[in-house]
Amino acid sequence: MKKTLVTLLALCLALLFSGCSSKPELNSIKMETDSSIENSKLADYLADGTNSISYSYKEVDDKYKINVKTKVDNSFYENNPLGVLNILSRTVEEMNSDISDFCGRKGCEFGTLKVISATSLKKDPYSLKIDNYDGNEVLVRGDVKYKRENLTYYKDPEGILPDPDYNENEDYDNNDDVLQFDDAVYRYMEDKFDEITNYGENYIPEIDDPKVVKAAAIHFDITEERASEIYVNKAVEEGESYKMEY
Repeated sequence: MKKTLVTLLALCLALLFSGCSSKPELNSIKMETDSSIENSKLADYLADGTNSISYSYKEVDDKYKINVKTKVDNSFYENNPLGVLNILSRTVEEMNSDISDFCGRKGCEFGTLKVISATSLKKDPYSLKIDNYDGNEVLVRGDVKYKRENLTYYKDPEGILPDPDYNENEDYDNNDDVLQFDDAVYRYMEDKFDEITNYGENYIPEIDDPKVVKAAAIHFDITEERASEIYVNKAVEEGESYKMEY
C-alpha cells in the first residue's frame, strides 16, 4: 500500500513539474497578454483599462482555444466598420506571444477577440479571429460577417492592409467616396430584389421593400431611412424605374 502511494505521488509530481495541468492557467495568460493589448490601438477604447479584459477557454479538437473579451466605451462605436476592422486587426497582430506553456497536456492557441459595449446591450458586439491579420480577416458584427473587400467603400489609404496613419474615424468624406458608397448600396439592393423576387416576377412591394431595406441597412451599417434614400436617388439618377414608392 505504501509503495502504491509513493508511486502515485511520484506520478503527480512528474505531471506537475512537466506543466501538465488539466486546465489552462487563465491568470498567467492574462498577465502575459494584457500588456500586448495595452500597447495596441484598442487600448484607447477600453472602458476600465486591463480590468476590461477577460479570458475564457473552450476545448476544440483536443486543444484549448483561448478567447479574449474586452469591454469598450461608446467612442469605439463611432468608428466605421472598416475602422473597427483595422483597430482589431492591429490589436490581434500584437497578441503574438506563445501561451502554450500555460495550457498543460493539450496545448492551446488563441481563438477570438470579442469587443462589447460596457454600457449598452443594444450595441452589437464585434469579433475577429486572433490569428488573422493579413488582409483576409472576417469581421463579425452580431450575426453579420464582413470581409475586408466588402468594406472598400469606406476610406482606407492602403486599400488592403491597415495604414499606421489611417484615422479610424475618417468616413466617406468627399464626393468620390460618397458616390462609391451609394453605388455599392444601390447594387446590393438591386441584387437583393432580384434574389427574393425572382427578378421581379414575384414582387410584392409591401413585403419585399421592407426586406431589402432592412438587409441593406444591416449590411452597410446605416439606417433604413438612409438605405431607402440612397436607392431612390440612384434609381432616379440612372433613369431607372425604381421599385420602392416614396
